[in-house]
Amino acid sequence: MVLAAALIAAAGTSCSSVKNVALNSVSDMLAGADKKGRPIPADPDANAMLALTGETDVQLVADFFPTALKLYEILHLQNPEHAGLAVMSGSLYVMYANVFVQNAAADIADLDAQLAEYNRAKLFYLRGRDYILGMFDRKYPGFEAALRSADEAQYAAALEQLEAEDVNAAYWAGAGWLGAFSVDNYDNDLLHSCTAAVALLEKAAELEPSYNGGAIWDILSMFYYAAPYDFGGNPERALFCHEESMRLSEGLSPGPYVTYAETFCIKDQNLAGYVEALQAALAIDPDDRPETRLASIISQNKARKMLTQEYIDEHFIIWEDALPVYEELFGRQE
Repeated sequence: MVLAAALIAAAGTSCSSVKNVALNSVSDMLAGADKKGRPIPADPDANAMLALTGETDVQLVADFFPTALKLYEILHLQNPEHAGLAVMSGSLYVMYANVFVQNAAADIADLDAQLAEYNRAKLFYLRGRDYILGMFDRKYPGFEAALRSADEAQYAAALEQLEAEDVNAAYWAGAGWLGAFSVDNYDNDLLHSCTAAVALLEKAAELEPSYNGGAIWDILSMFYYAAPYDFGGNPERALFCHEESMRLSEGLSPGPYVTYAETFCIKDQNLAGYVEALQAALAIDPDDRPETRLASIISQNKARKMLTQEYIDEHFIIWEDALPVYEELFGRQE
């Protein structure tokens, strides 16, 4: 209601200065950052985002998310110079692509329908990334072209301009970039530019290693372990990044456990480690961290699906050494 009222007021006023003040004020509030992208300290007693991040009903948030996306996007188009709003709009598209499009697509049996949803996820990932890269380009002219060039010398020089206040934006831009690559790794542009996305995330991790309880390290661990060596894969770096994400999350987030099971254990056909990690994820109480309750519940829902017999049969070959673990889960197999 606050956002709708602000949009109506902004559209109806005849005084441009009043309009700009109103837009910037509402944009600051909704983005949690000012026009230059500087974070606005949150009042712990008035955290409006807790209504979303602390929700227990995933479907409720899924139904609401498209409305929130378009409202933020409308406000962004009204106030395109507001860096904080550009980052928030971009981050919401990346979240939506990952949680409510890509993850849901994995359960679609019809291959054509599944591909269509993966293409939707790719579109949303890139839209989110591009909103944020556009913001960076206004702040650091030439930044976007340097990163898109896939030329290491160019994007390395551009990344040296980033400051600590840019970490949140860098995280979401990198996450969107690699998210798009994860659903279409045959896209030549993404294939050749993903190293710039990784460099962007590495720079963010350098500037603020503990960002969001190790979230940057979690994404990097996925990329480094899954990617071929010729395109930046590095198992040793992947393990280091995973250990950092576990250390910084203090074992209180299901996400890194699910990442380890899905990325490391399936590739290594390590069923024992897979089951142990997913059971550890399910043992966490989401209420211990109300501010991340929704993310924890989403990760735990995924962990439950990954522990089903159908899922394990699809992703593992049950050799003799894995048979005791398998039979402990599903009983003796005839």
